[in-house]
Amino acid sequence: MYIFIISMREKININDEYKQRLDKLQEIRKRGLSAYPAQTARNYRVADFLQDFSKLLKSQKKVVLAGRIFSLRLQGGSCFLHFADGSGRLQAFLRQDSIGAEEYEQFKNFIDQGDFVEFSGTAFTTKTDESTLLVSNFRLLTKALLPIPDEYYGLKDPDLRFRKRYLDLIVNPDRKTVFDLRSKIIKLTRNFFDERGYMDVDTPVLQVIATGATAKPFVTHHNALDMDLYLRVAPELYLKRLIIGGYDKVYEIARCFRNEGIDHQHNPEFTQLEAYEAYQDYRGYMELVEKYLESMVKGLFHKTNIKCGNDTLNFKTPYPRLDFKTELDKALKINIDQASDNDLAAIAMKANLPVDKSWGRGKLLDELYKKFVRSKIIQPTFIINHPIELSPLAKKIPDRPNYVERFQLVVKTAELCNAFSELNDPLDQAERFEEQKRLRAAGDDEAQGADDDFVEALKHGMPPTAGVGIGIDRLVMMLGDVENIKEVILFPTMRPKAST
Repeated sequence: MYIFIISMREKININDEYKQRLDKLQEIRKRGLSAYPAQTARNYRVADFLQDFSKLLKSQKKVVLAGRIFSLRLQGGSCFLHFADGSGRLQAFLRQDSIGAEEYEQFKNFIDQGDFVEFSGTAFTTKTDESTLLVSNFRLLTKALLPIPDEYYGLKDPDLRFRKRYLDLIVNPDRKTVFDLRSKIIKLTRNFFDERGYMDVDTPVLQVIATGATAKPFVTHHNALDMDLYLRVAPELYLKRLIIGGYDKVYEIARCFRNEGIDHQHNPEFTQLEAYEAYQDYRGYMELVEKYLESMVKGLFHKTNIKCGNDTLNFKTPYPRLDFKTELDKALKINIDQASDNDLAAIAMKANLPVDKSWGRGKLLDELYKKFVRSKIIQPTFIINHPIELSPLAKKIPDRPNYVERFQLVVKTAELCNAFSELNDPLDQAERFEEQKRLRAAGDDEAQGADDDFVEALKHGMPPTAGVGIGIDRLVMMLGDVENIKEVILFPTMRPKAST
């Protein structure tokens, strides 16, 4: 049961308020009136009314607006109110002697805060010089049976805001700013890749094998086929099938699902861009990512420096490129190639990392890198040349067979993107999948699935190819100066509240 604060002095129980509004709805229907008509005669948005206000005030042209009522101030035979549509907010003024005693009585008795109402009237200026609609008649469009939270107090509890995003957007319209930014980022992303000749494609969300990323998948069951399927952890292997099939450049803005913990940077359902280009390698894709981010920041803010928390991030290219082994060697003061798995585990335990017996060498190196290297990086920086154990889908560096042609872009201690020179040797790929099988059998439930069909596809030949994945949610967080991923996802995953 929720209790909303309606005014500074009053708290209203939702159940009582619902009953009162339900009684009003029944009375409206008894009078033969509609509380939910299908059509409206609206011919002006609030923003357009305010833009044309001077002309409308002079001409006294009658206009029709509509929106949700946010405040009501009844004063005997008159009422000031504020209402809003998706374009803005406006004051309206009703007088009993203008709309008639019967109409005014209906308004006073049946209309509540939160209702959607259509207003006909003319432009009017109050004594305080506020642009106002002088109402000549009104019509109820939607009877709200539950109130909205009071604007004075707002809706500040994060848990309630995330669970009831519609209320958050109603009473905290400034929250829309980050979602508007998200929409612009996705639009600029599509423009960037479309302009460079990439094809926008869709790949399966339901997959027979969970692979393409190191992550624990969600499992579901298809009744007609009587088989288990997985929600995709990444679209990678299907996009590379399209490169094999003859497309030179493809990308997808994909919804992905990983059965992992929830924190300020992780939501089980998230959005990422993946792009692949034939006849390209990871060096060329570092340049592509630099161009993408610099053009993105310029397109949004008309500059390359942006504020993010206490830091000012500079997205002007080029970005530093740091070798994974070199940086981890310096941080740990060892040569990681000469360290055994037990040596690495001992260092990790000494650093209070939650080492598990299922952790293989790749997992140990990755966790040590995150602890001692990535956590120190603020400005956009490429970490390049990762250990092969971390990268079952990337091509080996010719003169460093234990490392692969891979990069991650790290910004403000977070991984923003991940890219490879893609492995196109089918026999090498089959061996890497076998290693993933071994890790899974040893208890690593994040090890990638072995996709034999993809290996068969590779046997038909895939040209040299580079690919990149960019987390859209994290990009929005960074560019929107937001610390919690739930603030950039309209409907984040939440644990259900216990029934009361």
